[in-house]
Amino acid sequence: MDDSPRSAYEFGSFRVDARRHLLLREGEVIQLAPKVFETLLMLVRSNGRVLKKSELMEAIWPDTFVEESNLAQHIFLLRKILGEEKNEHRYIVTVPGVGYRFVAAVKVSETHDAARTYTAEQGTEVDVWPPASLAVLPFKTVSVAEGDEVLGLGIADALIMKLSGLRLIRVRPTTAVLKYAGASQDTLLAGRELGVDALLDGYYQRHGEQIRVSVQITRVRDGMTLWAAKFDESFTNFFAIQDSVSEQVVRKLELELSGSEQQQLRKNQTVNPEAFRAYIKGRYFWNRRTPEGLRKGLEYGREAVALDPAYASAYIALADTYNLLGAQHSVMPPGEAFPKARAAAERALEIDPQLAEAYASLAFVAYCFDWDWTAAESHFHTAIELKPNYATAHHWFGEFLSAARRFEESIASLRHALALDPLSLAMSTDLGATYYYAREYVRSEEELRKTLEVDSSFVRAHLILGAVQEQQGRGALAVDSLRRAAELSSGDPVILASLAHACAVNKQLSDARAILLELREESTRRYIPPYSMALIHTGLGEREQAYEWLTKAVELRDINVLWLASNPRFDLLRDETDFKELLRRGGVPQAAA
Repeated sequence: MDDSPRSAYEFGSFRVDARRHLLLREGEVIQLAPKVFETLLMLVRSNGRVLKKSELMEAIWPDTFVEESNLAQHIFLLRKILGEEKNEHRYIVTVPGVGYRFVAAVKVSETHDAARTYTAEQGTEVDVWPPASLAVLPFKTVSVAEGDEVLGLGIADALIMKLSGLRLIRVRPTTAVLKYAGASQDTLLAGRELGVDALLDGYYQRHGEQIRVSVQITRVRDGMTLWAAKFDESFTNFFAIQDSVSEQVVRKLELELSGSEQQQLRKNQTVNPEAFRAYIKGRYFWNRRTPEGLRKGLEYGREAVALDPAYASAYIALADTYNLLGAQHSVMPPGEAFPKARAAAERALEIDPQLAEAYASLAFVAYCFDWDWTAAESHFHTAIELKPNYATAHHWFGEFLSAARRFEESIASLRHALALDPLSLAMSTDLGATYYYAREYVRSEEELRKTLEVDSSFVRAHLILGAVQEQQGRGALAVDSLRRAAELSSGDPVILASLAHACAVNKQLSDARAILLELREESTRRYIPPYSMALIHTGLGEREQAYEWLTKAVELRDINVLWLASNPRFDLLRDETDFKELLRRGGVPQAAA
């Protein structure tokens, strides 16, 4: 079979475009993580031949040691994408103990000639492999005017919002490029860190009411400038520049857009510069994922919708902020945070019914607070269908699947999210957490160590690592990891409770009871999740008190209830009738319990 990089392979209703690294079904692009696509391409090219597992793993991960489970996850995901039912083998057949064989009839054809573009400096045409992935870096300012860095991030975020809805190219989310805001970065190094084919970046300068923006697209593998342009506008008409840049990028990359994609590209969420600035500031603080950052994000989000009540993206920012305030950081009681998140997401959909981000926010509320698993999964599917490259939707869907104990699907979804946003510490940590709940402690620790290698101060990674070490019987290390997490979080009650549990298990009973007393006193001044108190009493072996607090957790819809069926720290209670009744009342899917 022709292995030319420009070959295309057709089977059934599918077409694999080797040149552009795309899988299409009846002309519609199906998004695949790079390694999943490589797996499919290798299987298709070896049509009819058995590929050994070792052969596949060496080709797909040439410089990395991975376990067979990585390959198995890719095969599982491919079968799901290709529409194979359980025990059906229309495309991929497993040869037990050996490997896999692609069995569908495959037709080989040639893709179109390589696209051509030019460099602005040279004015000459060069062959360009159209990039399958793009990162938009925060724009730099020529001046040092106060607030300019926020505007530079805002330009990037607006372009990301416009381009990330396109199916023919994967665009890294704002969360992935945030670290480059205000920094003097090596552009090509940033591109390699982000794992993209091309970068879009530029400069801007304000002169009174005028603004000039210079933009370029750079190919990462060799640093070649593929396109460059300058735009001049009045600052009050700043949004026209975003439209012009995004339209020219699509044209230069020769992306064929559907009618809905063309409409999305021309859509502006606001024409109010001050509302836009408030929104960007809010997103900047939201992305810090700290309690204080979320509070500031909330302030700016409210300011943005006050300045422009029809600003859909600002309502999504509010919804996402309330979701995290009620879930991850326990800053707000669930009964206060989640209804506000729902209201904000529903308002966004009233303004724009096609917003994938709003459906993802509603899905989060549906399973974290309503405990309506059917509605949540439906909302997630809608979000991903509307915007296949929306990393947060895949991330939150992965967490949902983990809570439902559908671990294999959860891991596949989280790895897909990481393929879209490879630098996300939150996503890599949640992958480690899923392995923890699946009781694959070695795999969990591997993922968490990778996260901490990137940022040794990432609190949640220390939190999950401590729980893993506790289950491995490494009590002293668990206490050390959780003390580190508590220090980094400035005394987050959820983390203190986890530390107290580890201390109790490690026979440091006085330390555990001291934390318990501290949290009881603190609960008279602010919200302390009842789950946290239950966790400490469970560590101390105090069943009656643990059930008392778990009952309160169910009544208040504490999000941690959703993982009770999986969390090994509650194995002390697992076989008891009262615990099973709590799971039933807590909305945990019956198949999971």
